[in-house]
Amino acid sequence: MQQDHLSQAYAHFQSGNLGLAEESCRVMLGANPEHAEANHFLGAIRFRQGRFEEALAFLKRAAATPRATAEMQNHLGATLNKLGRKKEAVEAFERALTIDPNYADALNNLGVLYLEAQKADEAGSAFRQAIALNPNLLQAQANLQSTYRGVVPGWHFQMMNDRKRHEAYAAAINRAAPGKRVLDIGTGAGLLALMAARAGAASVTTCESVGLIAGRAREIIAMNGLSDRIAVIPKKSTDMSVPRDMPERAEVLVTETFASGLISEGVLPTVEHAHAQLLTQDATIIPRAASVMGYLAGGSALQDMLFAGEVAGFDLSGFNDFAPPMLAEALDTVPHQVLSDDAELMRFDLREKRFPVGGVRLALRATHHGVCVGIVQWIKLELDAHTKYENRPSTQAEFNRHWTHIVHRFRKLVTVAPGDIVPVLFRHDRSQIGIELLD
Repeated sequence: MQQDHLSQAYAHFQSGNLGLAEESCRVMLGANPEHAEANHFLGAIRFRQGRFEEALAFLKRAAATPRATAEMQNHLGATLNKLGRKKEAVEAFERALTIDPNYADALNNLGVLYLEAQKADEAGSAFRQAIALNPNLLQAQANLQSTYRGVVPGWHFQMMNDRKRHEAYAAAINRAAPGKRVLDIGTGAGLLALMAARAGAASVTTCESVGLIAGRAREIIAMNGLSDRIAVIPKKSTDMSVPRDMPERAEVLVTETFASGLISEGVLPTVEHAHAQLLTQDATIIPRAASVMGYLAGGSALQDMLFAGEVAGFDLSGFNDFAPPMLAEALDTVPHQVLSDDAELMRFDLREKRFPVGGVRLALRATHHGVCVGIVQWIKLELDAHTKYENRPSTQAEFNRHWTHIVHRFRKLVTVAPGDIVPVLFRHDRSQIGIELLD
């Protein structure tokens, strides 16, 4: 008789007739208050009704019985998640997988919680396992794509297809790598490591802190037939050591851990650690130096981006205190005035072993009449003595550049004429570069 009521409860639940499903469950609970399936069904009914606290009480009773199934633990986890009890939800999904390691729904649900906790590697692994077990689980496929989209920023593809950039790196690597032990920091898709192996490096070690990316780089390297030449280490370079991760110190360092602001991706402490722990004393560094370049700039387009004045007959200049000190903007297509010659604003010789906090005072000389809003900045890399790369604003620039330009805004507009000196202080704290207009 109990089995009949259980079958009826299931049929009613599947057809959406929750009232009749509940009646069948109540009959079973009247005979046995700890009936696992009846408590489970009642919990599922309350969950569907949005009554999550009541659902939790029933599902806890079901999950606590010796007859608890993976499905019961999974539904308990889903309810705990709805109530914001994330840690307990993870534990319930893990119990479901202990009961049934092939339960795709629990893997998918666990992956969602990992993704919310910004554990992309664990999330991706859970979603891939779920899809392998159930290729028709569309939710897991969508979740995996969301995970991938959150791991790699869109500009990374522009970077990989920046012909000028990768030709410059390849030229320097071809000169330095043959017969040498090479370390590539920040592998991404593995491009620079592949270049080093193709150039004839004795060995290549490349590292990547994001496990999902490291795994895909390893696959790409294998696809290109160079797995025997390149070792992929799934960790930050600053967590690596010799001989644990590399049998010997590298003789060549290759890295592209630069941002539009040059140092904001942590390149300075990264290179310091490499010199101290991973490189030979006389290692070749590619690039050997990195500079911040710039010129005084003005024009109505830049002024409108950075300053408020009269708008619709009203004076809004009082809002300028809230303006950003810098603006990232691709200036190749933004009309603006170049009011000085190009100047090297700050240079980092990456062959040095230490990069203390510092600053430099500059006297920039205006070459044209205009109203100066600040300094337009770009970056220049000296790959070696023969090859350089920079992304100076130009209307002839290639479309697919990935590093953008930065406008450092002065705290006030400065009217200049040819020969006028604009004094500025450039400072860096090892992760950011800022400027100050000096009076």
